[in-house]
Amino acid sequence: QISGTLSMIIFGVVLIFGIVNCILGYRLLRFWMMIFGFLMGAGIGLFAVHEAGITNKTYYMIAMLAAGAVLAIIAFAIFKAGIFIMGAGIGLTLTVYVIHPTTSFAFFICLLAGVGLGFLAMRYEREVIIIGTSVLGGVLSGFATAKLAGMEEIPFGIIFSAGFALVGLLIQFAINKPKYEDDEDDEEGYETKRDKRRDY
Repeated sequence: QISGTLSMIIFGVVLIFGIVNCILGYRLLRFWMMIFGFLMGAGIGLFAVHEAGITNKTYYMIAMLAAGAVLAIIAFAIFKAGIFIMGAGIGLTLTVYVIHPTTSFAFFICLLAGVGLGFLAMRYEREVIIIGTSVLGGVLSGFATAKLAGMEEIPFGIIFSAGFALVGLLIQFAINKPKYEDDEDDEEGYETKRDKRRDY
């Protein structure tokens, strides 16, 4: 019974995390960039230590924390790097979830998809981040809801995920309007004209 209660608490946390990510993913951009930076850095550290043939678990932990911290700082300090890391992290997470890679080639495909989405995010920052966080948050919250509701059969998790993702997309696109440079120029021009009138 204790394990069942603990499981419900964990899925409850996942549900809240997924909903927040689904609805406020773009608004919490810097936070998510740091999170994805840390996770990707930790993964790189783990892979590097494993490839070096080291078996001591302490070295694994040190490498993961150090690489994770470095990439998190880079993601926070350099905006474009953070956008790339976040886009790549979302792309990698979603493709790993969908493909479930069991071979090196399949994992390489997931890496390519992550890198591709990272570059795409640098070009279309708002659109890619909103869609990516809505879908990722939708998947997390959808399957957590299915688990908590005792509806673990295949269709329900997918239906809930699609519903959360769609709502997240609509809300995020509604509250995160694109900023047009022309509008900013017009505002600056208006302020300049108003200042000149005051001088006269």
